[in-house]
Amino acid sequence: MSEGTVSGAVREFCGYAEPELDLEDVCLEVRAGAADVARALARRVRHITALDESVDALAEGKRWADREALTNITFQRGDAAALPYLDRTFTLLLCHDALGTAADPGAVLRELVRVSRPGAGIVVSDADLSETDLCALVVAAGGEIKRSKTSGSRAFVHAAAH
Repeated sequence: MSEGTVSGAVREFCGYAEPELDLEDVCLEVRAGAADVARALARRVRHITALDESVDALAEGKRWADREALTNITFQRGDAAALPYLDRTFTLLLCHDALGTAADPGAVLRELVRVSRPGAGIVVSDADLSETDLCALVVAAGGEIKRSKTSGSRAFVHAAAH
């Protein structure tokens, strides 16, 4: 993905997720929209699935991925609060600026914890939730906080399922 097409918020999220990336990761980005994060990270992981409820947003993301010759992204329609995956499927879970607008952010986080493999990283950010609130939601969902920060008006949390 070219620098010109990546927003500053996506760049910052990817920078925060950077320490968790591994070329063998099987990732899931939920509430992905046009999969800006998935596309930005695709060359750094084995595979990434971008899940969103909007077919139109996913189709736009697929068009961009095709233009960028990204072949390791799957675009899937689905509800982040009821993920269509088996337990312990993914090694890295991502949610960028989408929890604050979710009907039930706790349900989304519980699902991320459920589909996390042991030791998997869960990286979330949100401009609508404070760092304290985001950490509390993650812990209530079964995540263990590894690190967190606030940058500008955006909270970031890296957690793991316990």
